[in-house]
Amino acid sequence: MRTKVERGSWQRIRPGVYAVGAVPPTWEQTVAAACLAAGDGVYASHRTAARLWGLVPRSGRIELLTDNRRRLVLPGVTAHRSLLIDRRDHTVVRAIPTTTIERTIVDLAAASDAALIGRWIDTGLRDGALSLERLIEFCNRLARPGRGVPHSVHAAVALRQPGYDPGRSALESRALTALALAGLPAPVRQHAVTRPDGRKAFIDLAYPEAPLAIELDGYETHGTRQAFEDDRIRGNELVLLGWPVLHFTWTMTDRYLCETVDRALAAAA
Repeated sequence: MRTKVERGSWQRIRPGVYAVGAVPPTWEQTVAAACLAAGDGVYASHRTAARLWGLVPRSGRIELLTDNRRRLVLPGVTAHRSLLIDRRDHTVVRAIPTTTIERTIVDLAAASDAALIGRWIDTGLRDGALSLERLIEFCNRLARPGRGVPHSVHAAVALRQPGYDPGRSALESRALTALALAGLPAPVRQHAVTRPDGRKAFIDLAYPEAPLAIELDGYETHGTRQAFEDDRIRGNELVLLGWPVLHFTWTMTDRYLCETVDRALAAAA
């Protein structure tokens, strides 16, 4: 083993953990090595798990979860202990033992508000990884003395009744949630209109009776030059068809979105 390390055919990542071959280092490799060094019954958790599930882009120190009987000490790792870990709480993501998305959200709930948790829930629903029913079950099961009910999770779930559609993007679900919390009428999603050439165009969010079109310019759906050009053409055609168009981006506040929509609806009344 020492010879292989000296020759460079193996790379030592942590004590007892090696990468075979000239493998470029990755964040996932670092997390997997920490889990292997910790041994069985240890799972990527909290913000580390959230990053693996695609909920956050960055995660800081590696966070691992183990049972309450064990004290885990590893350099560069924040260890969490819990009395409540069973097979429902963990799975495998990218070959890394990880807390389930429901457990991850509940573990992070105390430090997160309902709006942020709502965005995480919508991401999980769009990916098919999360179940609202399982999330509520996790909230109830993990609520114990010293660990209160995560009210922020319940508040986010309350806005997502049976049949709820998380939308095509995080910006769309955020806009829908903001409009609902402001008490504004629910818009129609992906409302179809006929363009001058006879083709169908779909408005992100629409109030047909006004009429009023809301276009959500998120990079995830408008991030190519061709998509940008197509959206400008479609916006011009909507105006020519008598549809006032409001544009919103991720950096605009929920308050600005709601106040602007409210004024536009009032003006159209």
